[in-house]
Amino acid sequence: MTKKQKVIISLVLVVIFYFAFKIMVITSREETTVLPLGGVVREIIAPIQKGITWITASLNDVVVYFNDNRFLRQQNKEMAEKIVRLEEEVYSLKEQELENQRLLLLLEYKEEKTENYDLAMAKVIGRNHANWYETLLVNQGSKQGIWPGMVVVNHDGLIGRIINVTPNTAEVLLILDREGAVGARIFENRHTPGVVVGTSKSQYLQMIHLPHDLPIEPNQTVVTSGLSGVYPPGIRIGKVIEVLPEPGGLMKRATLKPFVDFFRLEEVLIIKKVKTPEEKIVSEEESVVENA
Repeated sequence: MTKKQKVIISLVLVVIFYFAFKIMVITSREETTVLPLGGVVREIIAPIQKGITWITASLNDVVVYFNDNRFLRQQNKEMAEKIVRLEEEVYSLKEQELENQRLLLLLEYKEEKTENYDLAMAKVIGRNHANWYETLLVNQGSKQGIWPGMVVVNHDGLIGRIINVTPNTAEVLLILDREGAVGARIFENRHTPGVVVGTSKSQYLQMIHLPHDLPIEPNQTVVTSGLSGVYPPGIRIGKVIEVLPEPGGLMKRATLKPFVDFFRLEEVLIIKKVKTPEEKIVSEEESVVENA
């Protein structure tokens, strides 16, 4: 079959389908008149119409599916972003709540110790990453009246002392450091003096050079003795968890777990001044006047 013949046949088919369609329209309008030719044509093209209708419906379903899918993907993306934002807000609120709790404890401690100390609050802004147990940096310095030698505490107990200052920062030597020795005693037995030292390698402390016959046992509390002239007396240091003999057997040592959680330090109090007995009396009188 030549190309020309194919074109002619195609045109004939188009014409046939055109007239068949016209006949269908006429037969559909004339309900009382039955045209045999229209019925025949209908029977012929009915399967074709059905196929076209099915294809059209299927294509429409595919379009709807992809549109719905695109909408769902967008919804899922927006929902995921919203969940992330909500999680960040929840985390921020929890952090604020924890900070408020810490600050409340510090303020209560500060108020409780007002008659004994002049205290300044500071925020931890840096740690010694080479050795976590040695020093930390706080955001108070010489401009705020902070100087080397001042003692650092929080509501749990002793943290360390200031060793260096800049106008707006101060470096704190922790009692966990081997250079941060502290004169100490057993709270339950005032006649048990000793020295507490750190190891710079762990979160535990050692109370060393204790006479082997002195009464000391686990769960007793160790506080500063005040004998060193650096740390005021009575500040909590830690709890005894183990007592062992030192090499030679003439002395013994106690392992202490500090009351302060050095891994979670975020705010501290600096003892700027230990008040004299006269200043304590004045503070008490002022307190009485304020509460009157």
